[in-house]
Amino acid sequence: MKKVLVIFVALLLLTACGASIRKNNENLMGLQVGMAQAEVVKIMGAPALSESYEAVGGERVSILYYQTETKNVTVLSAKEECTPVVFINGKLEGWGDRLTASTINTHKVRAK
Repeated sequence: MKKVLVIFVALLLLTACGASIRKNNENLMGLQVGMAQAEVVKIMGAPALSESYEAVGGERVSILYYQTETKNVTVLSAKEECTPVVFINGKLEGWGDRLTASTINTHKVRAK
């Protein structure tokens, strides 16, 4: 009986995660470069993870991570399962791993 309960809870969590991942992928398609960070959060919801940096020139770089795939069966999202959404001074710069690396190099950011 205990095994059945554990399997049921695991399946319930996986189903919930799958719906969230699908919704995040769909919502990414509705984003547009230049949107305010508050607008994006209203569309996407709360991120799984977030980071903030300050660029050498004083610009504020924020990265919100939204889970868009599942590589490991865990409750917590890992960065490699997420799509980064990048903001500079509160405006959407874009999303994706390549953009994140490019933004960090271009703006010479340092961790806050």
